[in-house]
Parts: sequence; C-alpha cells; structure tokens
Amino acid sequence: MKNMLKMCSLVMVALLCFNCSSSDDNTVPGPDPDPDTNPNPNKTTTYNADVKVIIDAQCVRCHTDPPVEGAPFPMRTYEETIVGVNRDLVLRMTTMSINNVMPPSGRLPQETIDIILDWEADGFLEQ
Repeated sequence: MKNMLKMCSLVMVALLCFNCSSSDDNTVPGPDPDPDTNPNPNKTTTYNADVKVIIDAQCVRCHTDPPVEGAPFPMRTYEETIVGVNRDLVLRMTTMSINNVMPPSGRLPQETIDIILDWEADGFLEQ
C-alpha cells in the first residue's frame, strides 16, 4: 500500500512539473494579436517612403553606431534594419509582452505597428 501511495505521489508531481510553464511572456491583451495580416492591402509600403521615419524616431537613439543602451546592432540604414528584421524586429515591435517590447519605453501606437506589418506583408521593400 505504501508503494502505491508513493507511486501516485510521484505521478502527481510529474504531472504538475510537465503542465507548468516557465515562460516569462507576460502578455497584455491587445486589439490585433495576429501579426500575419496586411493592414493596408491597397498600398505598397516601403522602407524609404514609410518605415525609415519610424526607425529614425523610435529606434536610432539606441540602434546607432556604435549601438548604446544594450542595443545589439545599428539600424541607421535599410541594410542595417534588415539585420534587425532577421533578428525578430517585427515580433519585438508587435509583441504584447511587457518584457520584450521594442522600443523599451513601451509598445508603439497600433497605427505605427500597422505600417510595420504592412511593410512585412509587402516583402520588406526598400523602395
């Protein structure tokens, strides 16, 4: 009987361990949790025409050359920004996580995020 009790306890502990999450993704519900959309299908969004102004206003203060405040790379040009795209830039800008959002000062307005999402949907075009 003791062995059966020990076995049941072990199974319960194992179930608890496997069902618990260690994620630090503290998410806050938002208006558009699906980043795989094209917010403006009737417009082609490009880096030079639409995105550069956002990057310059929101990112370059840290993503400069040399980068500061822990930024891992500069984002002063299209080529440097594409490095960021390849390192989850869009995910970091669109996340609902309070821990991983870029810029660190807080999530950008949805209208700004929609420009980034449209740029992604259009293929990250430069011009």
